Amino acid sequence: MRCAALCAALCAMSRSVYAQPNDPKAQAQELFEQGRAAVEARGCVHAIPLFRRSQATYPSRGTLFNLAQCEADLGRVASAWQHFKELLTQLTPGDPRLPITEQRIRELEPRVPKLVIELAEGAPAPTELLLDQAPLPQAGIGSELPLDPGNHTVVARWPGGRQTDAPVTLAEGARNVVRVAPPPAAAAPPRVPVPVPDAPRSPAISPGSPSTPPPSGVRRTLGFVIGGVGAAAVGGSLITGGLALGAKGDLEKECPDPSRCSDDGMSLSSRGQTLTTTSTVLGAVGLVGIGAGLVLLLTAPEERSSVALAPALLPGGGGGALLRSRF
Repeated sequence: MRCAALCAALCAMSRSVYAQPNDPKAQAQELFEQGRAAVEARGCVHAIPLFRRSQATYPSRGTLFNLAQCEADLGRVASAWQHFKELLTQLTPGDPRLPITEQRIRELEPRVPKLVIELAEGAPAPTELLLDQAPLPQAGIGSELPLDPGNHTVVARWPGGRQTDAPVTLAEGARNVVRVAPPPAAAAPPRVPVPVPDAPRSPAISPGSPSTPPPSGVRRTLGFVIGGVGAAAVGGSLITGGLALGAKGDLEKECPDPSRCSDDGMSLSSRGQTLTTTSTVLGAVGLVGIGAGLVLLLTAPEERSSVALAPALLPGGGGGALLRSRF
């Protein structure tokens, strides 16, 4: 019997041990007891985190009462006042904690600091408002916010990355007003025009014209070259003409009678005809070249230049004058 009873007790204890971690009420009770032990051993500073964890795990009027008492003892008057007011709604008549709670509320209320957040005149409402890094609804603007004494920070944010940080220090029973406004938008840097190099202009070509007239220097050069060739051709025409006349004189001496001419006379006759033809062709080419060169020179813009005649070799061993220019 004793063995059976012992086994049953052990099984019950085992079930209790394994069930406790999954029982929020049991976990909260254990945290509450640890908090009470911390109050007696080390004070409320170490007990408050345990009471808060116990209350978050399984809410209890006893835990809330002890948490508010510790906050009041540490001077956290706003937190204690709010927790006592929360507890007051849960207590029933006849509860021994009811008169203590009412008395504590009356004592703490005049000591609670109040913070009022207002917008500066003409400032738009912020898109985000933070109080001690906790989001604050827009409805909190203009309201009296109970806070514990000490340092606090208000952060207001607007579109475009603009932000205002407003630190404030509250004393017991004080009422502080903080006005927030968006900082001025940063001025955009002036735009500096970037120089763009001019694109090279292509020469204009009028409709129907195959090409544009060459520049002045090119026209003058062409004029001198063509004119020089023409002058050389004229010189060659004069030389070949003189040779043709000489061949004619020799022919008359060699062949007084054309019908009875020797072989040398026939050769002189053939040479004279060739020289005469060459002289005629060179003369015509020379006149055309000189005319074209003059046209190009006269139609080109005026430039300082000098023209000189220089001897030039021609086909057949003749010499002539070639126009040369110097600028």
